[in-house]
Amino acid sequence: MDLGIGGRTALVAGASSGIGEAIALALAREGTRLALCARDTERLQAVANQAKRAGADAARGFYLDLNDPDSIESALENIHAAFGDADIAVLNGGGPKPGRFTDKTVDDWDAAYRLLLRSMLVLLDGLVPPMRARKWGRIVALTSTSVKQPIDTLVLSNAFRTGLVAALKTLATEIAADGVTVNCIATGRIETDRLRELYGNDESKLREAGREVPIGRIATPQEFAPMAVFLCGEPARYVTGQTISVDGGLVRGLFG
Repeated sequence: MDLGIGGRTALVAGASSGIGEAIALALAREGTRLALCARDTERLQAVANQAKRAGADAARGFYLDLNDPDSIESALENIHAAFGDADIAVLNGGGPKPGRFTDKTVDDWDAAYRLLLRSMLVLLDGLVPPMRARKWGRIVALTSTSVKQPIDTLVLSNAFRTGLVAALKTLATEIAADGVTVNCIATGRIETDRLRELYGNDESKLREAGREVPIGRIATPQEFAPMAVFLCGEPARYVTGQTISVDGGLVRGLFG
């Protein structure tokens, strides 16, 4: 399927590894110009080189620390100088400290708010107006199945990722008529550094986590990426305001 986004500029946050890297490389195969964002600029350069070999119109790494509002604004300025305004934005970042409600301090809540919600709002503040002006844009936010089925030991993720989904649902309605779509993906158990961190890099626990998924295993980032890239494309122009699970059937709700 031709997604019709060749030559479009795509900002991918968290592009240095895992799901973000997989999405970036899948977008490269569609011929996009890639603004790859993360803190590890050395790793970003390696991903940019892979992206160019995969077919990207252009690819370049940009330093981005989601915990630092000044870094976010600088990244947006640098991307604009290099490629112009982004047509596509994949909002992705690390996760907050795991734990239960009674384990968390007010400082933990503040840090998670800055990482998961405030950072994305700052990004959107710079990304949305040019998309609306051009009457075309795609925003895809990577969240978690915790927004549909809270996870006992991830209270901070439960709270702030759900808040982001609610904000983006509202945004989607506001800007739909401007040709800008906004969707979320509820991420299940995907083989990433974050998942390994949550399970203590214990292979037996990871295998058990996979067996709890109806499909019977943990997914690779490459299996996740096609849904995100489809939502970035022209054929998905009538899909907006949705939170789509890519989780192997892990969420058991009727509308999971």
